[in-house]
Amino acid sequence: MEKFSSFERVVGNISETEKEQILQEKGERFDDQFFEELKGKEREKTPDEFKIISLVNEATNEARQKYGLENFDIPPENIHVINEEAWPPKEKSVAFYNSMLQGIAVREQPAKIVFMKKVFHEMLHFKSYNSLQVSTSENPEIDEYRVGLTVHTRDGRMMYFVNLNEAVTEEMTKIFATKILDNPMFVEETKQTKDIMTRYPRTTITGSNELLFDNDTFYAEVESKKSWGESFGRLFGVQEKPKNITTESFTYYQERKILNKLIDKLVERNPEKFQDKEEVFEIFAKGMITGNILPIGRLIEKTFGRGTLRKIGELDENIKKQEEFVNSILNFTTISFTSRTSSFTNTRSCFTTSKSSFTTSKFFASSSNPRLVIAAKSSIFSSVIFLVFAFAMH
Repeated sequence: MEKFSSFERVVGNISETEKEQILQEKGERFDDQFFEELKGKEREKTPDEFKIISLVNEATNEARQKYGLENFDIPPENIHVINEEAWPPKEKSVAFYNSMLQGIAVREQPAKIVFMKKVFHEMLHFKSYNSLQVSTSENPEIDEYRVGLTVHTRDGRMMYFVNLNEAVTEEMTKIFATKILDNPMFVEETKQTKDIMTRYPRTTITGSNELLFDNDTFYAEVESKKSWGESFGRLFGVQEKPKNITTESFTYYQERKILNKLIDKLVERNPEKFQDKEEVFEIFAKGMITGNILPIGRLIEKTFGRGTLRKIGELDENIKKQEEFVNSILNFTTISFTSRTSSFTNTRSCFTTSKSSFTTSKFFASSSNPRLVIAAKSSIFSSVIFLVFAFAMH
């Protein structure tokens, strides 16, 4: 099928003609980014923001090329910069990709580096493997099926591997976006950040003994106003006391920590196959971009035993237990899990919509929406994994 939007295919019990029509409709949505609800909330992009979007578009195309895919350009019109005061107060994130509306919403940022990083992460989601489904629920809907490594069940009620998908996306953002920092556009902010980190190396997070700066910090700014006494004291070598320091760091720390632990152990357990962790990470990254997640499943199941991947997915909504589980499997050669009834908590994607229509107010659907709690037998989950792997090659 011809590619009209981010979506590669449609899964469901409908004709190929109907699937083609759905993809064409999403292509029309991709081309038409006018939303009535964004009036008065979205602002015009600055010249620098246009340049940054172009840089990010080029860099994310390089990621696609690396894994054998053609370029997929995202026009500036599909990036919506929202006024800070108009951003929903309950929305914890400052940027998100809405697949059903084929756009990215970003809260306006004071620093060019920060804007670049936020757009980069969301554009990777945009350019990862995306697919739709006609759900098998009582009232079938057109919904997401795959976004990167994230999988929606065929009834559209649950999602799995969200944490894994975000971890891989942020790691790729850190790898690729860091290269852009050499661009002259970011020189001043990069120098400012290095100067602040050098001047206040032992600054701790308010109310904590944890250091403010780490390897994930990519931007910092300090309150510029200095009192007369401070300026006078600095002339005589008096150590300057830090004011309020604002930082920006690469996110999804815990998710990435779990991913890296998993990768480290995969390298350790498979010395004949891998020389370093970068080789293993490439399997995850390629699966996210291309949609072929079979190699990930085979590697994890062969290394840690049948049921490991399933269990990781089951614990998506409790990241602490997910981390505990990953730590526990590192101490065993093989494991297996028996079928049992489990409870899953799922946050419905803010991008889910009915077959006939969806409102642009979905752009502001928050991840804090009420969660749908349902019970599902592990045999159902096994069927889901089977279906995912069955379609992963497409």
